[in-house]
Amino acid sequence: MDKVIEHFLAMAALSSPSYKETLVSEYIQAQLSKYGIDFYQDNAHLHYQDEGAQCGNLIALLPGDLSGTIALSAHMDTVTPCDTITIIEDGDWIKTDGKSVLGGDDKAGIAVILDALIELTTNPRPHPTVIAIFTIGEEVGLKGAKVLDFADLPSIDLAYVIDAGGDIGTAYVSAPYSAKGIVTITGIAGHASEPETGCNAMVVGAQLIAQLPIGRVDEETTSNLGLIKGGNATNIIMESVDITFEVRSRQQHKVQTFIDEVTKQLNTLQASYPITYQNRIAQGTPGFRLDPESSLLSTFASCCAQQGIEVQFNDGMGGSDANIFNKNGIPCMDISVGMSQIHSVNECIRKSDIIRCRDLVLTLLTSSGTNLHPHVLSN
Repeated sequence: MDKVIEHFLAMAALSSPSYKETLVSEYIQAQLSKYGIDFYQDNAHLHYQDEGAQCGNLIALLPGDLSGTIALSAHMDTVTPCDTITIIEDGDWIKTDGKSVLGGDDKAGIAVILDALIELTTNPRPHPTVIAIFTIGEEVGLKGAKVLDFADLPSIDLAYVIDAGGDIGTAYVSAPYSAKGIVTITGIAGHASEPETGCNAMVVGAQLIAQLPIGRVDEETTSNLGLIKGGNATNIIMESVDITFEVRSRQQHKVQTFIDEVTKQLNTLQASYPITYQNRIAQGTPGFRLDPESSLLSTFASCCAQQGIEVQFNDGMGGSDANIFNKNGIPCMDISVGMSQIHSVNECIRKSDIIRCRDLVLTLLTSSGTNLHPHVLSN
Protein backbone atom coordinates (compact mmCIF):
# COMPACT_ATOMS: atom_id res chain seq x y z
CA MET A 1 0.00 0.00 0.00
CA ASP A 2 1.27 3.45 -0.89
CA LYS A 3 2.50 5.31 2.20
CA VAL A 4 0.21 8.27 1.55
CA ILE A 5 -2.78 5.93 1.87
CA GLU A 6 -1.38 4.47 5.08
CA HIS A 7 -1.08 7.96 6.52
CA PHE A 8 -4.62 8.82 5.51
CA LEU A 9 -6.16 5.64 6.93
CA ALA A 10 -4.30 6.11 10.21
CA MET A 11 -5.54 9.68 10.62
CA ALA A 12 -9.06 9.01 9.33
CA ALA A 13 -9.56 6.61 12.25
CA LEU A 14 -8.84 9.42 14.74
CA SER A 15 -11.59 11.66 16.07
CA SER A 16 -10.72 15.34 15.59
CA PRO A 17 -13.68 17.70 15.85
CA SER A 18 -12.91 21.41 15.81
CA TYR A 19 -10.72 22.52 18.74
CA LYS A 20 -10.01 18.87 19.63
CA GLU A 21 -7.38 18.03 17.02
CA THR A 22 -4.76 16.66 19.45
CA LEU A 23 -4.76 13.05 18.20
CA VAL A 24 -4.17 14.10 14.60
CA SER A 25 -1.55 16.64 15.64
CA GLU A 26 0.30 13.98 17.63
CA TYR A 27 0.26 11.61 14.64
CA ILE A 28 1.74 14.28 12.38
CA GLN A 29 4.36 15.18 14.98
CA ALA A 30 5.39 11.53 15.35
CA GLN A 31 5.89 11.19 11.60
CA LEU A 32 7.82 14.44 11.31
CA SER A 33 10.06 13.42 14.21
CA LYS A 34 10.65 10.00 12.67
CA TYR A 35 12.09 11.58 9.53
CA GLY A 36 13.93 14.43 11.24
CA ILE A 37 11.72 17.22 9.89
CA ASP A 38 11.70 20.32 12.09
CA PHE A 39 8.35 21.51 13.42
CA TYR A 40 6.73 23.50 16.19
CA GLN A 41 3.27 24.17 17.57
CA ASP A 42 2.06 27.75 17.88
CA ASN A 43 -0.26 29.16 20.54
CA ALA A 44 -3.42 29.37 18.43
CA HIS A 45 -5.32 27.36 21.04
CA LEU A 46 -4.77 30.08 23.63
CA HIS A 47 -7.02 32.35 21.57
CA TYR A 48 -9.87 29.86 21.87
CA GLN A 49 -9.71 28.67 25.46
CA ASP A 50 -13.40 29.41 25.97
CA GLU A 51 -14.14 26.95 23.16
CA GLY A 52 -11.93 24.29 24.78
CA ALA A 53 -9.18 24.32 22.16
CA GLN A 54 -6.61 21.64 22.94
CA CYS A 55 -3.69 22.35 20.63
CA GLY A 56 -2.27 24.98 18.32
CA ASN A 57 -1.48 25.07 14.63
CA LEU A 58 1.40 22.80 13.64
CA ILE A 59 4.13 24.25 11.44
CA ALA A 60 6.85 22.17 9.76
CA LEU A 61 9.86 23.53 7.90
CA LEU A 62 11.84 21.76 5.18
CA PRO A 63 14.78 23.92 4.03
CA GLY A 64 15.40 23.88 0.30
CA ASP A 65 18.34 24.21 -2.04
CA LEU A 66 16.45 26.41 -4.50
CA SER A 67 15.49 30.03 -3.86
CA GLY A 68 12.05 30.95 -2.62
CA THR A 69 9.54 29.49 -0.19
CA ILE A 70 6.31 27.60 -0.86
CA ALA A 71 3.68 26.92 1.80
CA LEU A 72 1.39 23.90 1.85
CA SER A 73 -1.61 23.91 4.15
CA ALA A 74 -4.41 21.62 5.34
CA HIS A 75 -6.62 21.64 8.42
CA MET A 76 -6.70 19.04 11.20
CA ASP A 77 -10.32 19.33 12.31
CA THR A 78 -13.39 17.72 10.79
CA VAL A 79 -17.11 18.27 11.01
CA THR A 80 -19.19 15.91 13.12
CA PRO A 81 -20.23 13.13 13.64
CA CYS A 82 -16.70 11.86 14.12
CA ASP A 83 -16.56 10.20 17.56
CA THR A 84 -16.56 6.57 16.42
CA ILE A 85 -15.21 6.03 12.92
CA THR A 86 -15.33 2.71 11.09
CA ILE A 87 -13.34 2.82 7.86
CA ILE A 88 -14.37 0.65 4.92
CA GLU A 89 -12.11 0.01 1.92
CA ASP A 90 -14.13 -0.90 -1.15
CA GLY A 91 -11.70 -1.40 -4.00
CA ASP A 92 -10.34 2.04 -4.88
CA TRP A 93 -12.86 3.77 -2.63
CA ILE A 94 -12.49 4.64 1.04
CA LYS A 95 -15.65 5.39 3.02
CA THR A 96 -17.22 4.78 6.44
CA ASP A 97 -20.06 2.58 7.64
CA GLY A 98 -22.38 5.55 7.28
CA LYS A 99 -22.39 6.47 10.96
CA SER A 100 -19.70 9.14 10.78
CA VAL A 101 -17.94 11.42 8.36
CA LEU A 102 -14.77 10.06 6.77
CA GLY A 103 -12.65 13.12 7.42
CA GLY A 104 -11.10 13.23 3.98
CA ASP A 105 -11.87 16.90 4.51
CA ASP A 106 -9.13 17.49 5.30
CA LYS A 107 -7.05 14.51 6.45
CA ALA A 108 -6.50 13.55 2.82
CA GLY A 109 -4.85 16.95 2.35
CA ILE A 110 -2.72 16.36 5.45
CA ALA A 111 -1.65 12.93 4.18
CA VAL A 112 -0.61 14.42 0.83
CA ILE A 113 1.49 17.14 2.46
CA LEU A 114 3.02 14.82 5.04
CA ASP A 115 3.99 12.22 2.46
CA ALA A 116 5.42 14.88 0.13
CA LEU A 117 7.66 16.16 2.96
CA ILE A 118 8.80 12.63 3.76
CA GLU A 119 9.46 11.88 0.09
CA LEU A 120 11.63 14.98 -0.31
CA THR A 121 13.51 13.99 2.85
CA THR A 122 14.12 10.34 1.99
CA ASN A 123 14.64 10.82 -1.75
CA PRO A 124 16.20 14.29 -2.00
CA ARG A 125 15.78 16.37 -5.12
CA PRO A 126 16.08 20.13 -5.70
CA HIS A 127 13.20 22.12 -4.23
CA PRO A 128 12.58 25.52 -2.64
CA THR A 129 12.04 25.83 1.09
CA VAL A 130 8.72 24.25 2.05
CA ILE A 131 6.58 25.34 5.00
CA ALA A 132 3.76 22.96 5.94
CA ILE A 133 0.97 24.48 8.02
CA PHE A 134 -1.63 22.27 9.66
CA THR A 135 -4.38 24.43 11.16
CA ILE A 136 -7.03 24.03 13.84
CA GLY A 137 -10.65 25.11 13.81
CA GLU A 138 -11.03 25.59 10.07
CA GLU A 139 -14.52 24.15 9.97
CA VAL A 140 -15.82 26.69 12.49
CA GLY A 141 -14.56 29.81 10.75
CA LEU A 142 -10.90 29.43 9.69
CA LYS A 143 -10.00 30.01 13.33
CA GLY A 144 -6.46 28.62 13.30
CA ALA A 145 -5.45 30.43 10.13
CA LYS A 146 -6.90 33.71 11.40
CA VAL A 147 -4.52 33.78 14.38
CA LEU A 148 -1.48 32.37 12.56
CA ASP A 149 1.44 34.74 13.10
CA PHE A 150 2.77 35.16 9.57
CA ALA A 151 5.48 37.48 10.91
CA ASP A 152 7.02 34.48 12.69
CA LEU A 153 7.31 32.55 9.42
CA PRO A 154 9.92 32.91 6.71
CA SER A 155 8.70 35.08 3.84
CA ILE A 156 6.33 32.93 1.76
CA ASP A 157 6.19 33.47 -2.00
CA LEU A 158 3.10 31.39 -2.74
CA ALA A 159 0.91 28.77 -1.13
CA TYR A 160 -1.32 25.82 -1.92
CA VAL A 161 -4.16 24.89 0.40
CA ILE A 162 -5.14 21.26 -0.24
CA ASP A 163 -8.76 21.27 0.86
CA ALA A 164 -11.10 20.95 -2.11
CA GLY A 165 -13.18 18.35 -3.87
CA GLY A 166 -13.66 17.59 -7.53
CA ASP A 167 -11.35 15.97 -10.03
CA ILE A 168 -7.62 16.13 -9.42
CA GLY A 169 -6.45 19.21 -11.30
CA THR A 170 -9.28 21.35 -9.97
CA ALA A 171 -8.14 24.58 -8.32
CA TYR A 172 -10.23 27.32 -6.76
CA VAL A 173 -8.82 30.70 -7.75
CA SER A 174 -11.35 32.95 -6.06
CA ALA A 175 -13.54 32.96 -2.98
CA PRO A 176 -16.30 35.30 -1.86
CA TYR A 177 -16.38 37.96 0.78
CA SER A 178 -18.87 37.10 3.48
CA ALA A 179 -20.71 38.37 6.52
CA LYS A 180 -22.93 36.80 9.11
CA GLY A 181 -24.57 37.71 12.37
CA ILE A 182 -27.72 37.96 14.41
CA VAL A 183 -30.50 40.50 14.08
CA THR A 184 -32.42 40.84 17.35
CA ILE A 185 -35.88 42.39 17.25
CA THR A 186 -37.51 43.26 20.57
CA GLY A 187 -41.22 43.98 20.78
CA ILE A 188 -43.62 43.95 23.73
CA ALA A 189 -44.67 40.82 25.61
CA GLY A 190 -48.26 40.24 26.61
CA HIS A 191 -50.91 37.59 27.02
CA ALA A 192 -51.94 35.96 23.77
CA SER A 193 -55.61 36.60 24.64
CA GLU A 194 -54.94 40.36 24.60
CA PRO A 195 -52.93 40.92 21.39
CA GLU A 196 -53.57 44.67 21.49
CA THR A 197 -51.35 44.96 24.58
CA GLY A 198 -48.21 43.62 22.92
CA CYS A 199 -46.07 43.66 19.79
CA ASN A 200 -45.05 40.28 18.42
CA ALA A 201 -41.37 40.40 17.48
CA MET A 202 -41.71 37.45 15.10
CA VAL A 203 -44.47 39.16 13.13
CA VAL A 204 -42.12 42.10 12.60
CA GLY A 205 -39.28 39.70 11.82
CA ALA A 206 -41.38 38.00 9.16
CA GLN A 207 -41.98 41.35 7.49
CA LEU A 208 -38.25 42.05 7.58
CA ILE A 209 -37.49 38.73 5.92
CA ALA A 210 -40.14 39.35 3.26
CA GLN A 211 -38.44 42.62 2.28
CA LEU A 212 -34.94 41.16 1.92
CA PRO A 213 -33.39 39.37 -1.07
CA ILE A 214 -32.93 35.85 0.33
CA GLY A 215 -31.31 33.07 -1.71
CA ARG A 216 -29.75 33.87 -5.08
CA VAL A 217 -29.36 37.65 -5.06
CA ASP A 218 -27.43 37.83 -8.34
CA GLU A 219 -24.89 35.78 -10.27
CA GLU A 220 -22.17 36.43 -7.69
CA THR A 221 -24.12 36.99 -4.47
CA THR A 222 -26.15 34.73 -2.16
CA SER A 223 -27.85 35.29 1.17
CA ASN A 224 -29.47 33.00 3.69
CA LEU A 225 -31.23 32.99 7.03
CA GLY A 226 -30.24 29.87 8.89
CA LEU A 227 -31.55 30.20 12.43
CA ILE A 228 -34.60 31.75 14.08
CA LYS A 229 -34.91 31.65 17.87
CA GLY A 230 -37.61 33.20 20.00
CA GLY A 231 -40.60 32.71 22.21
CA ASN A 232 -41.32 30.88 25.44
CA ALA A 233 -44.91 29.66 25.20
CA THR A 234 -47.89 29.73 22.87
CA ASN A 235 -49.88 31.92 25.26
CA ILE A 236 -47.25 34.68 25.36
CA ILE A 237 -46.85 37.31 22.67
CA MET A 238 -43.27 36.82 21.49
CA GLU A 239 -41.22 39.66 22.96
CA SER A 240 -37.91 38.99 21.22
CA VAL A 241 -36.58 37.05 18.25
CA ASP A 242 -33.06 36.36 16.98
CA ILE A 243 -32.64 35.86 13.23
CA THR A 244 -29.23 34.72 11.99
CA PHE A 245 -28.25 35.80 8.48
CA GLU A 246 -25.30 35.22 6.20
CA VAL A 247 -24.37 36.77 2.88
CA ARG A 248 -21.62 35.94 0.36
CA SER A 249 -20.46 37.82 -2.72
CA ARG A 250 -17.45 38.14 -4.96
CA GLN A 251 -17.82 41.89 -4.52
CA GLN A 252 -17.20 43.24 -1.03
CA HIS A 253 -19.49 46.23 -1.55
CA LYS A 254 -22.43 43.90 -2.24
CA VAL A 255 -21.95 42.28 1.16
CA GLN A 256 -22.12 45.72 2.76
CA THR A 257 -25.16 46.59 0.64
CA PHE A 258 -27.04 43.64 2.15
CA ILE A 259 -26.09 44.67 5.70
CA ASP A 260 -27.21 48.23 5.00
CA GLU A 261 -30.50 47.01 3.51
CA VAL A 262 -31.26 45.07 6.69
CA THR A 263 -30.77 48.25 8.73
CA LYS A 264 -32.88 50.28 6.30
CA GLN A 265 -35.78 47.84 6.51
CA LEU A 266 -35.55 47.67 10.30
CA ASN A 267 -35.74 51.46 10.48
CA THR A 268 -38.82 51.41 8.27
CA LEU A 269 -40.48 48.80 10.48
CA GLN A 270 -39.54 50.74 13.60
CA ALA A 271 -41.60 53.64 12.31
CA SER A 272 -44.68 51.41 12.26
CA TYR A 273 -44.14 49.14 15.27
CA PRO A 274 -42.99 49.75 18.89
CA ILE A 275 -39.77 47.78 18.52
CA THR A 276 -36.07 48.13 19.16
CA TYR A 277 -33.44 46.18 17.26
CA GLN A 278 -29.78 45.23 17.06
CA ASN A 279 -28.17 44.45 13.71
CA ARG A 280 -25.02 42.45 14.44
CA ILE A 281 -24.35 41.26 10.91
CA ALA A 282 -20.66 41.97 10.35
CA GLN A 283 -18.19 41.39 7.54
CA GLY A 284 -16.06 38.34 8.25
CA THR A 285 -14.03 36.15 5.94
CA PRO A 286 -12.17 38.23 3.32
CA GLY A 287 -12.54 37.19 -0.30
CA PHE A 288 -9.91 37.02 -3.01
CA ARG A 289 -9.48 36.68 -6.75
CA LEU A 290 -6.24 35.54 -8.32
CA ASP A 291 -5.05 37.27 -11.47
CA PRO A 292 -5.83 34.95 -14.44
CA GLU A 293 -2.41 35.86 -15.83
CA SER A 294 -0.64 34.99 -12.59
CA SER A 295 2.30 32.62 -12.83
CA LEU A 296 0.73 30.71 -9.94
CA LEU A 297 -2.01 29.60 -12.33
CA SER A 298 0.28 28.95 -15.27
CA THR A 299 2.67 26.90 -13.13
CA PHE A 300 -0.18 24.82 -11.75
CA ALA A 301 -1.46 24.19 -15.28
CA SER A 302 2.02 23.23 -16.47
CA CYS A 303 2.54 20.79 -13.60
CA CYS A 304 -0.86 19.23 -14.22
CA ALA A 305 0.09 18.75 -17.86
CA GLN A 306 3.31 17.02 -16.80
CA GLN A 307 1.19 14.54 -14.84
CA GLY A 308 -1.35 14.06 -17.63
CA ILE A 309 -4.01 15.82 -15.56
CA GLU A 310 -6.65 18.12 -17.02
CA VAL A 311 -6.65 21.45 -15.22
CA GLN A 312 -9.84 23.22 -14.18
CA PHE A 313 -9.83 26.68 -12.58
CA ASN A 314 -13.04 27.34 -10.65
CA ASP A 315 -14.55 30.26 -8.79
CA GLY A 316 -15.55 29.16 -5.31
CA MET A 317 -18.46 30.28 -3.14
CA GLY A 318 -17.08 28.83 0.10
CA GLY A 319 -14.25 29.85 2.38
CA SER A 320 -10.98 28.08 3.13
CA ASP A 321 -7.64 28.89 4.70
CA ALA A 322 -6.66 30.17 1.24
CA ASN A 323 -8.72 33.28 2.04
CA ILE A 324 -6.40 34.05 4.94
CA PHE A 325 -3.18 33.48 2.99
CA ASN A 326 -4.38 35.86 0.29
CA LYS A 327 -5.48 38.41 2.89
CA ASN A 328 -1.89 38.38 4.16
CA GLY A 329 -0.50 39.05 0.69
CA ILE A 330 0.46 35.46 -0.13
CA PRO A 331 -0.97 34.28 -3.47
CA CYS A 332 -2.74 31.02 -2.73
CA MET A 333 -5.14 28.63 -4.44
CA ASP A 334 -7.21 25.81 -2.97
CA ILE A 335 -6.57 22.57 -4.87
CA SER A 336 -8.54 19.34 -4.98
CA VAL A 337 -7.51 16.13 -3.27
CA GLY A 338 -10.54 14.33 -4.68
CA MET A 339 -12.83 14.34 -1.64
CA SER A 340 -16.49 13.68 -2.41
CA GLN A 341 -19.82 14.21 -0.56
CA ILE A 342 -18.05 16.14 2.18
CA HIS A 343 -19.75 17.17 5.42
CA SER A 344 -21.94 14.06 5.30
CA VAL A 345 -21.80 10.45 6.47
CA ASN A 346 -21.66 9.50 2.78
CA GLU A 347 -18.24 11.15 2.39
CA CYS A 348 -15.80 9.09 0.33
CA ILE A 349 -12.55 9.37 -1.58
CA ARG A 350 -10.56 7.35 -4.08
CA LYS A 351 -7.13 6.03 -3.09
CA SER A 352 -5.93 6.75 -6.61
CA ASP A 353 -6.94 10.41 -6.30
CA ILE A 354 -4.97 10.85 -3.07
CA ILE A 355 -1.92 9.33 -4.76
CA ARG A 356 -2.34 11.51 -7.87
CA CYS A 357 -2.65 14.61 -5.71
CA ARG A 358 0.53 13.68 -3.83
CA ASP A 359 2.37 13.23 -7.11
CA LEU A 360 1.05 16.57 -8.38
CA VAL A 361 2.18 18.34 -5.20
CA LEU A 362 5.66 16.85 -5.57
CA THR A 363 5.75 18.17 -9.13
CA LEU A 364 4.65 21.62 -7.92
CA LEU A 365 7.46 21.61 -5.37
CA THR A 366 10.21 20.38 -7.67
CA SER A 367 9.27 21.85 -11.03
CA SER A 368 12.12 23.96 -12.36
CA GLY A 369 9.52 26.19 -14.04
CA THR A 370 7.95 27.30 -10.77
CA ASN A 371 7.81 31.09 -10.65
CA LEU A 372 7.81 32.33 -7.08
CA HIS A 373 6.62 35.85 -7.84
CA PRO A 374 2.90 35.63 -8.71
CA HIS A 375 0.39 38.23 -7.63
CA VAL A 376 -3.19 38.46 -6.42
CA LEU A 377 -6.02 40.81 -7.31
CA SER A 378 -8.69 41.62 -4.75
CA ASN A 379 -12.03 43.28 -5.33
